Amino acid sequence: MVDVGLIVYLTAWYAGNYYYNIYNKLAAKAAGGATYAMTLATIQLIVGSLYALFLWVAPEARKKPTITFGQFMQLAPLGFATAAAHAGAVFAMSAGAVSFGQIVKAAEPVFAAGIGYVFYNSTQSKAKLMCLVPIVGGIWIASVEELDFTIAALLAASTANVASAFRGGENKKAQADPALKAAIGGSGNMYALSTLWATIMLVPLVFLSGEYEKFGDFKKLWDSDATLRWNTLLSGLTFYGYNEVSTLALQSISGVTHSVANTAKRAIIIVGCAIAFGESMAPTKMAGCSIAICGTFLYAIIDDLMKPKAKKA
Repeated sequence: MVDVGLIVYLTAWYAGNYYYNIYNKLAAKAAGGATYAMTLATIQLIVGSLYALFLWVAPEARKKPTITFGQFMQLAPLGFATAAAHAGAVFAMSAGAVSFGQIVKAAEPVFAAGIGYVFYNSTQSKAKLMCLVPIVGGIWIASVEELDFTIAALLAASTANVASAFRGGENKKAQADPALKAAIGGSGNMYALSTLWATIMLVPLVFLSGEYEKFGDFKKLWDSDATLRWNTLLSGLTFYGYNEVSTLALQSISGVTHSVANTAKRAIIIVGCAIAFGESMAPTKMAGCSIAICGTFLYAIIDDLMKPKAKKA
């Protein structure tokens, strides 16, 4: 029997992620590239936070979390990691090609394995560690002939990967606390709270990056350019929406199936954005992209493939 709900979740997840990348890049282009990357990232999270707050106050929309102030403060590290991951990704996609940024983002498992081992006492199987080789190798191959390569984009995407690894570790830590998990009241509320924290964390970055000094120029752009306004607001909505739908999809399918879906989604976004923005699709870049994505997919499922089969009675 066809699971219509799952099809809807996956379609919304893919479409939301794709259009977020489109809206984000169009907003960045309208704002002059990465000049106001932190400002745009902050506005996107503000839009998501307002949507989250709306769901809590709207009748029959979503039950509010019952956390105490102390429990909310426990989520500060998760919020910081979420803010850093978003800021790094927005800067990377603004400073260079979206497709290249997504290829580097495919290296998340490499950073997750290292940070999980060092900071969260999490170990991976030898099979998984071997899968990191094609991921790193594929990204290196894809970078060789990247026409829109910039060190800034590479470093920002790598920073986003580091932050994503910490976000995953902090998320697991929060979920492991029974009292905190019960008070939060579900993955939707967890994502909403991390978004609220990330918004708070990103505001100082606008000042630290020096973008606040050019705020007058940004305000003039914002007031005069409808393309900048609409694409920034739509990128905020689609970013929040696709991340929330992703959690709903994960609840409906197995981890392996989710990994397959996530791998296919990244491939679609890389190719789709390259076509949409006329970015390089050189054979070497596509070959490296394919190797890295296949390595990411294998990393996600290798332990299930290597499990010994149960003996028949």
